[in-house]
Amino acid sequence: MAGTSVCAQGGDSGGSFITGDQAQGVTSGGYGNCTSGGRTWFQPINEILSAYDLILLTA
Repeated sequence: MAGTSVCAQGGDSGGSFITGDQAQGVTSGGYGNCTSGGRTWFQPINEILSAYDLILLTA
């Protein structure tokens, strides 16, 4: 897991975590909110791909 101060709200878990046009991972949870701040956790995409022997293809 990796942590960031990026804003996330309830219901965001399972969503994509993207920087620019690159997939970084999958949102897993966190605490706080977009008004007061907090911390958001995500599972890095390369760990997920490696665990399931997958390759990410984009169009």
